[in-house]
Amino acid sequence: MASAAPTVSADLHWLGDAPPAAPGAAVWGAPWPRGAMKPKTAMTAIDADGQALPLQTWPLAYWPDGSLKWTGHAVAGVSGKGFQVKPGKPVSPAKPVQVRETPERIEVVAGDLVCRFGRSGGALIESVVLAGRETLRGGRLVCLNQTLPPGDLGPRETQVFDGVVQAVTVEQRGPVRAVVRFDGHHRGGGRDWLPFTVRVAVDVEGRLALTHSFVFDGDGNKDFVAGLGIRFDVPLTDELQNRHVRFAGEGEGIWGEAVRNLPGWQPAKFALAGKFPDQLRGERVPDLAAMDAKTRDQLLTVPAWDGYRLFQGDADAFAIDKRTNTKSSWLRADHGGRAPGLGYIGGVSGGVAFGVRHFWQRHPTGLEIEGATTDAATVTLWLWSPQAGAMDLRHYSDRAHGLEIQYEDVEEGHSTPLGVARTNQVFLWPVAATPPRETLSAMARTTAEPPLPVSAPAYYRACGVFGVWAPVDRSTPVKAKLEAEHERLLAFYQHEIEQRRWYGFWDHGDVMHTYDQDRHVWRYDVGGYAWDNSELVPDLWLWTAFMRTGRADVFRMAEAMTRHTGEVDVHHLGPFKGLGSRHNVSHWGDGAKEARISQSLLRRHYYYLTADERTGDLMAELVDADHALAAVNPVRKVAGKTSYPTQARSGPDWFAFASNWLVAWERTGDTRWRDKIVKGLDAIAASSNGMFTGPPFGYDPATATLYDLGSAFTGSYHLVTIMGGAEFVFELDSLIDDPAWAKAWTRFCAYYSAPLAERQAALGPKAIDRYFAYPVWHARLTAWAARKLNDPVLAQRAWQEFLSEGRGGKTSRPAPIERVAGVSVLDPIDEMANVSTNQSSQWSLNLFELMALVGDAAPATLPAGWE
Repeated sequence: MASAAPTVSADLHWLGDAPPAAPGAAVWGAPWPRGAMKPKTAMTAIDADGQALPLQTWPLAYWPDGSLKWTGHAVAGVSGKGFQVKPGKPVSPAKPVQVRETPERIEVVAGDLVCRFGRSGGALIESVVLAGRETLRGGRLVCLNQTLPPGDLGPRETQVFDGVVQAVTVEQRGPVRAVVRFDGHHRGGGRDWLPFTVRVAVDVEGRLALTHSFVFDGDGNKDFVAGLGIRFDVPLTDELQNRHVRFAGEGEGIWGEAVRNLPGWQPAKFALAGKFPDQLRGERVPDLAAMDAKTRDQLLTVPAWDGYRLFQGDADAFAIDKRTNTKSSWLRADHGGRAPGLGYIGGVSGGVAFGVRHFWQRHPTGLEIEGATTDAATVTLWLWSPQAGAMDLRHYSDRAHGLEIQYEDVEEGHSTPLGVARTNQVFLWPVAATPPRETLSAMARTTAEPPLPVSAPAYYRACGVFGVWAPVDRSTPVKAKLEAEHERLLAFYQHEIEQRRWYGFWDHGDVMHTYDQDRHVWRYDVGGYAWDNSELVPDLWLWTAFMRTGRADVFRMAEAMTRHTGEVDVHHLGPFKGLGSRHNVSHWGDGAKEARISQSLLRRHYYYLTADERTGDLMAELVDADHALAAVNPVRKVAGKTSYPTQARSGPDWFAFASNWLVAWERTGDTRWRDKIVKGLDAIAASSNGMFTGPPFGYDPATATLYDLGSAFTGSYHLVTIMGGAEFVFELDSLIDDPAWAKAWTRFCAYYSAPLAERQAALGPKAIDRYFAYPVWHARLTAWAARKLNDPVLAQRAWQEFLSEGRGGKTSRPAPIERVAGVSVLDPIDEMANVSTNQSSQWSLNLFELMALVGDAAPATLPAGWE
């Protein structure tokens, strides 16, 4: 009799050992080994003390056998210790989240919290009631647009647009978390534009988490967005001396005052001066009716402050201002460096704390409160603050500058922001009274870095997810040295983000492409050498580095990059929908619009680890991205026209499409996506030269058919696998059994970097070295062939290719970091000579993959130049 399959469980801990510090359910994704979890398996969460925790579970992805591959979860009530998820009956909260629907609205109830959402009109959030008291109402979107660019001093018109809801969907219904999705446009002056998607998640702990996404569908030469935000009203019932305003500063700092301060500075004259410290703590002080006439009259001479604002103008400075009314000037109240984006307005009877994530990193941002002296204050969370100049989305130049010198591929009509997007996260905490400052500081930390349950690298590896990688290996001196070199390289990039201030609304998350050694800056103004835009997949470098280490700082860096590259560098509507923009001075400026930038392969780590719905949307949009090639042939400038609708290279184009289909297949279990992949694999394998055919093929998007053009050995193959193609195929190997394809792929891997005579003996005299460039970036191919063919000679050759640059034997190790000061630079800097993100990304990925594939064949000593 066969024994029962062992019970599988996922052990979770908090990313960065940072458990929840403020109310809010934790949401994440967990993987499972193939065959371990049937699709309908119930799951439970158990804390470190053996107590069951409220858990909500939903499927994210499936293995080819139909078993669960990834599941999404929401958990509540977790302490600072870790917990475990395993098969079992889940526990519901004492007061589970419930959803009630009527034709007019959607109502979400979470204990004493009742949230009402409209189905149409301008108010997304009609009201939020806590313990019978209305705490928030009229949650809506606002946009300001100007008709002239910043810096133009001519007469300008500022147009106001309000968000209008056009569709509402309930995506989750509890018991731990409910999610309501709103889709619509901004409307004003007879114009609908800037489509948005806003999700509001209400959880059992009483927090509202908003994910705000918008797409720019205007004219970058005529539309200059001057303000973009989320606005709501906070009813105020307490007297002015019992109303409070708070803003979080750096570290644990909190700025806070009452709307009307007790004059604690007059202890000899004001009877209640001793209550001023209580008031500053947010505690109740006497109402006017409880004061004697003299004290009451004295207090009424103290100014009441109606307006407050915190403006983060750049990455290093914020200012807090306040004013008594709209007819009076703003008064500078305080200032600081980097605000975490948290504020509060309310009183001793209740209010709302609000937080905007990545607040200082995505400047110019703002928190604004108006009407603090009235019956309801209006709060605006400015994702782009009108205190700054308007957005200028025009291209950096009005002419093309060419590939030869500027490495720039510009084409008429292609340098457009049409279709680019941005997503921001906002948190709202309705509260029954002004929270202590320590509580608000904890909310600020949560806003900046929401707690995330994660597993250890060994567990992820044991589940077999994300292809070829392995946890960090320092088992020999050589491996330890290589791991240390990677850590040094990664730390350099982390430092560069800070040193170069790669921050801002549109820039945050990206890194630069190539360094300018003469100017001691990155080539920020040189065509295709400026912003990287996922060139040679630094996204995969960072995500694989996280998988290997579990480091929180690496996760946050990868998260920021994914949020950027999946939104800003991709066109989500318009003629280039589904394609991304090649590296350029402007994120959307290059004429090469390609699937290698938009591909789902670069997003799936973040989606599966966090269960982020917005990232799921982005990947779902890409299933038909190959159809965009009918209008934008990726090789139109270097290859002649054919009789086919368009052309696609095996890589990076077709591999990118196939990664989109892989995600669709694993998320839905629908085998038609698998069949599209197999159709392409078989076409390549059956072509005249297998993987050495092309790289361009004729392509028909309507039928997803590749056609052999007979163009083997006429151009370079180096782009085929370095844009994620190798990682995609490595992972696909365990998911699809296709012997003909496997043979063709292994043959390509074995001969790509083979010695010239050996390659030509196998492939013919046309297979010259010039077509097989950058051996260090392709050492993983040799390693794959070594693993598949069980060939120790190939394994040794893979390490030789990796440890030397090119065929000249130059070392490939990252350069030393040196300090540069004096008159050559504006400020002293640390630099790595001639650093390239192409080299950094590919060197790192090849290291990871060689360690996983042929780690046992690593040399006992390193070549000269490594010591």
